[in-house]
Amino acid sequence: MKQDRSRRTRERILDEAAVEVSTHGYAHTTVQDITRRVGMTKGAFYGQFDSKEAVADALKSHGLAKVEELSALAQEDDPLSALGRFVVGLAQCLHDDVRLRAAFRLLTDEAEAQLPGHPLDEVVKQVVGMVERARRDGWSAGHAPDDVTRLLLCVAFAAQTMPFTAGGEHHPGAWATWAWGRVSRSLHEAPP
Repeated sequence: MKQDRSRRTRERILDEAAVEVSTHGYAHTTVQDITRRVGMTKGAFYGQFDSKEAVADALKSHGLAKVEELSALAQEDDPLSALGRFVVGLAQCLHDDVRLRAAFRLLTDEAEAQLPGHPLDEVVKQVVGMVERARRDGWSAGHAPDDVTRLLLCVAFAAQTMPFTAGGEHHPGAWATWAWGRVSRSLHEAPP
């Protein structure tokens, strides 16, 4: 019973920290902000995590595991379908999973510091690998894989802010599917 309550407390901390980090960034999120959102004392927070950095590490681990999961699911398709499934899946997961949004905010903020061997580099490498597999099947042969990867990641992230609605609700997966269709067709054309 006590372990279950401790696990639930840890999960609440991660969820509320994710909201703060995804909204305000790591530098502008304090332990006090997190504990206020959760409704707990700092002592209770430190009973679960050693530091704000430990929370950030847990969020980044969640995000990287989610990207790995999406990548593995996408591999079940042919290379072009896998790439589309990954882009649309990432867009939908970014909408649905506040911890994933926070992880990417953390990773992006860190990447701006241009640290070599950064985890975001691994995400980019995974997508470049998917683009290269699709190229071997004849798709987007005239475009640099790094450029295509940047474009596709932009599609996934842009889906969070596009006003694409269905039935009055925001649907980033639907927008990403629409954008994927246009991008994949346009990349069949010869580059400028």
